[in-house]
Amino acid sequence: MSAALKQRDNDSAGTDDEFELTGDTEAQPFELQPVVPDSAGDSQVQTEFFLPEHNPEEPDASPQIEFEGMPRPAYAVQLDDGRQAVFRNAHTLLESLEAQDIDVHYQCREGYCGSCRTQLLEGSVHYHDEPMAYLDDDEILPCCCIPKSDLKIKL
Repeated sequence: MSAALKQRDNDSAGTDDEFELTGDTEAQPFELQPVVPDSAGDSQVQTEFFLPEHNPEEPDASPQIEFEGMPRPAYAVQLDDGRQAVFRNAHTLLESLEAQDIDVHYQCREGYCGSCRTQLLEGSVHYHDEPMAYLDDDEILPCCCIPKSDLKIKL
């Protein structure tokens, strides 16, 4: 069955347009309703809930205070499969790895679930908040930590 929408002529100005379905099926008039935004204000639709709108490894518009002779820290992150990344400006190790196209499995991004659990082969990390997920001594959660030194990890 093929059908098409055809706009009906509407005599009265200022009313919604009417359309009818034409073709092999019986003609059935209907109205198209416009989508009305919420009255709560100008809420933007966010396509991805967790990912930041900018690249976390790009410096912020207002850079950190830099003292003369002290460059901003940058830590090398080496993966067991030979890939390498550099941690500079991101809020977490997970954000930094994602910005450099290294895929890490995660769920909560808060240290609760432990799905991003990664084996730490060399180096040390700092946690903004102590993670709730259970960790062995040689494991880290990239979603809530930052490097304190160069790292070697196994994803």
